[in-house]
Amino acid sequence: MGESFQGVFEGRLKDWCTENCKMGLVWNVNGKAAMDYFSEKPLGTAGATPTSGGAPKAKGKGKGPPPPKGGMGMPDEVRAKLREDTAPKAAPKAAGGMSAVFNAIGGFNTGTLKKVTDDMKTKNQPKENQVIPASKATPKASSSAFSKRGPKGEPKKELQKDVNWMVENYDGERIVMDDVDMKQLVVILNCRNTTVTVPKKVKSICVDSCEKVNVICQDVISAVELVNSDRCQMQAMGKVVAVAIDKCDGVNVWLSKESVAAEITASKSSEMNVNIPDPDGKEEDGDMIEIPIPEQFVSRVVGKKLKTEVSGIYSG
Repeated sequence: MGESFQGVFEGRLKDWCTENCKMGLVWNVNGKAAMDYFSEKPLGTAGATPTSGGAPKAKGKGKGPPPPKGGMGMPDEVRAKLREDTAPKAAPKAAGGMSAVFNAIGGFNTGTLKKVTDDMKTKNQPKENQVIPASKATPKASSSAFSKRGPKGEPKKELQKDVNWMVENYDGERIVMDDVDMKQLVVILNCRNTTVTVPKKVKSICVDSCEKVNVICQDVISAVELVNSDRCQMQAMGKVVAVAIDKCDGVNVWLSKESVAAEITASKSSEMNVNIPDPDGKEEDGDMIEIPIPEQFVSRVVGKKLKTEVSGIYSG
């Protein structure tokens, strides 16, 4: 080819546009869509010549190469672009989250709601029609249901190994230990609302995991122990040399005249009292004095040692 492609555009095409497009391109307002038009009449064919009302016939002097037979087809890039522009666009997806909720509220049609008249309002209802349902009374659980003290099996009283008398799981009973001797121990375990009488001298007595148990004893060689028990009482009719109270609440100790000098040891317990005969009263009157067993103590460092005293609330 004598001329380059660039020369054709810069020379001849420029001259042709200067002479034939002085007022710009003229478009046919009644024409078809570009994709449909050029599909029927490709560029360069006789059908693609401008019709009346279109652009005027060219008057240029250029002698460019003749167009190819069958016309110039539409480039694939242009065809794809035209298809994208003319294709129907999909509806946008509904927004999610709280924006969708507010949009639904804003577009809610209240015309379908039933109107509330005055006679339907609660304040206008006659009082005799207002029935308040009675609330179901929940059964109050008894304190013993949650207590860890008390029976945990069948009641029994037996002598084990000729030494230990076991009194277990009694509730609401009165028991008298007539077969005991001074070499034996009496163990009262898991009982409630029970009174145990020990009319003879024994080695020791132990009350463990009981509630509302009363122990009436004569002479005890070693000690009377109350462990993990609540609201229990111990009454010494003879001589008792020691009483030990551990992890108990509401313990009352009654000492006879022979047991006034007994040693009382208490730990991790509360609401404890000891009752002794009134030394200033008459023996036949049976007057007793109730003395609280201290629960609060005050400790001070003295030199290299700790000095602990009963709190002043127990003085007087």
